[in-house]
Parts: sequence; C-alpha cells; structure tokens
Amino acid sequence: MSRSKLRLHTIFLALGALLAGTAPYAARAQSGDALAHAERTCLNQGIGPYSVTFDTCTARAAAAYDEGAPGLAVAEARRIADARDECMSYDLDPQTLAYHQCIARESDRPTTRALRY
Repeated sequence: MSRSKLRLHTIFLALGALLAGTAPYAARAQSGDALAHAERTCLNQGIGPYSVTFDTCTARAAAAYDEGAPGLAVAEARRIADARDECMSYDLDPQTLAYHQCIARESDRPTTRALRY
C-alpha cells in the first residue's frame, strides 16, 4: 500500500472513530419544544435564568419532557428549586464552585417531600 493511501485510510479510520464516539452525545439533544416547556416550568418554580440552577433545571426538565413525562419534569424543577433554597440557606455565593457542588449534591439526594406533608 502506498504511503498516501495509508495516510488516507488512517484519516478515514480516525474520523469514523470520532463519529462513533460522539453519536451517544447526539442522542441526548433535547427538542426545541421540550426546552421551551422546561424553561417555562423552571421559571414557574421561581428559578431565574442565567444561573447554574436554571441550566440544571432546564436540562433535567427537558429530558423528562422528551421522554413524555411532564409530571417528572415538574418534579425535577421542584427538586432543583428545593436544592437552591437549601444551598442558599448555607449562605453560599451562587457564583462559587461550592454553590455549584451544593446544587449537584442536593438535587441528587433522594427526596422526602412526601414525608414532610
């Protein structure tokens, strides 16, 4: 095999591997309709735009809307709002890494909302 054909074969092989590696991420893209519903749901929970809380909320709610589970989308938005309230009670600055970690930790914690009422 000549050097130029070997180089071309290697380039195509590398591109194929790259595309195969990124395919699972493309499957996670949310539809525009789901994102619009998710933004509205998060805003209705009092989560304002341009924040890590809003980004987390819209990502989770949009995934739920794409799965056809609007009740789960609202529950995720409530969970993020509860996490925001909890992290703010710790007096964390929303612009810090500690706040971002708190949101991740609190929003992944099992909910006990049903037990409170």
